[in-house]
Amino acid sequence: MTAFLIKVLAIAAISACFALVFMPQKSEYSYILSLAGGALILIIILESVMPSVIRLKSVFENSGGISGYFSLALKALGIAYLAGFVSDTCRDFGQSALASKAELAGKCAIFILCIPEALSVLEVALKFVKI
Repeated sequence: MTAFLIKVLAIAAISACFALVFMPQKSEYSYILSLAGGALILIIILESVMPSVIRLKSVFENSGGISGYFSLALKALGIAYLAGFVSDTCRDFGQSALASKAELAGKCAIFILCIPEALSVLEVALKFVKI
């Protein structure tokens, strides 16, 4: 865990330093370095988190019918992280309007993802009311 954190922090610091160095002369290189550093950090995080997620998913699948809820929660979490990453990147580049739209798109995607489960809960609740 410590090696993972040190690696991520080192990449973030090095990317930020290089981006600051290139900012006055070649701002386009600064943006590319910042984006590449963020993407590399995202890849490292995914590589270190995926084994735990796969193990947790197998535990839920073996436990019975709740694996669908875990899968839904995992998808929602992925959408939230991805939308946050994109919106932060847009803010770094001075595009706050696009950042807000990326956050809105992420929220709408999570809402759309949850509609089928919400409908099934509502149907069960309505069956109890009619009895």
